[in-house]
Amino acid sequence: MKDLAYENFPFAPGVVQLNHASYGVTSRRVMCAAESARDRIEADPNIRLGAELVDLLRDRTARVAEAFALEPERITFCANATSAAAAVIASLPLTGADTVVVLDTEYSSIIRAWELAAARASANLVVVPVSLPFHSAEQLLDALDTAVPGSVRYLQMSLVSSSAAIRMPVERVAEWVRDRGGRLIVDAAHGPGHVPMTPSTWGAAAMFGTLHKWLPALRAVGLLWLAADLVDRVRPAEVSLTWDAPDLIERYSWPGTFDPVPRLTIDTALAQWAEWRARHLLAECEALADTGSRLLADCGAHPTAETAYLPPRLRAFVLEGVTVRQVKEATRAVPLRIWAGPGPRGECLLRFATHIYNDEPDLETLARTIKEVLTR
Repeated sequence: MKDLAYENFPFAPGVVQLNHASYGVTSRRVMCAAESARDRIEADPNIRLGAELVDLLRDRTARVAEAFALEPERITFCANATSAAAAVIASLPLTGADTVVVLDTEYSSIIRAWELAAARASANLVVVPVSLPFHSAEQLLDALDTAVPGSVRYLQMSLVSSSAAIRMPVERVAEWVRDRGGRLIVDAAHGPGHVPMTPSTWGAAAMFGTLHKWLPALRAVGLLWLAADLVDRVRPAEVSLTWDAPDLIERYSWPGTFDPVPRLTIDTALAQWAEWRARHLLAECEALADTGSRLLADCGAHPTAETAYLPPRLRAFVLEGVTVRQVKEATRAVPLRIWAGPGPRGECLLRFATHIYNDEPDLETLARTIKEVLTR
């Protein structure tokens, strides 16, 4: 699929890109659509950013809802997953008698946001450790039972954990939360365009995520889904001109002066993603991820999860006996773009993601580089 790289993406020559999961990668087609959209806005910004904008956002939101089988009246765009999480956490009621549960594999800023919210309300925050490698749903449920003997108000978990790249057993944890009288909040930053999202089936209270990680969209585009009883309650974290709007899409349509083009061109990104899927290119990416996993395991890297809990195109490994700095220095010299960072307990984690521009030699380059790091 290497011939698709420069045809579809503006990469610098020689860069091996295996980390679109961090920031996303915008395609040339979407960049072209964005240029046209910006020209249109600048031709008459008073109209394009005024009366016309909400209608256009409503249309694009409906397209996202259709693509991912979500209820259109329950979703809206927002700046990014962080802003959506801030809106949810700030809007939900929390008292000193409540317990909030988060997993230690959650995105660090989300954990920090819950720490601040719990401190303000004098609520109890419990951070539950997730052992690596992740073996089973029962392993996690046992950890939850041990750490949280009583009732729960909210539990925050990822659909796919970011650093450790674990496809979490959301359905099983949702049952556990309901049995404790609580509500589930799902971080789906790595959901849209990657793994199915069924928040209504899970009985979730809220789900937030991004559209620019796994779609070829401009950054940043966030997505917020709310249970029916929370549609009127959850307000943007920033108090803007539309903060009081009764309509969910309008409420999040104007977070102050901003660039709406990433949201307005999401239709182009969805269309291109659908074409890739129809041509089975994304299925080929999944096979490449399996190849990369096998090659890294042969080098002595340890997968963060058993096969049943691996995301289709995102994989992570524990690298023993080396530092994050060593991994970053070695991969940058190639140049090879991956993510490396500390795990929940200070482990050295390496994560890669496969896309339509990758081929097997990219994964062989990664494995060769990591083998050299591990055997120094």
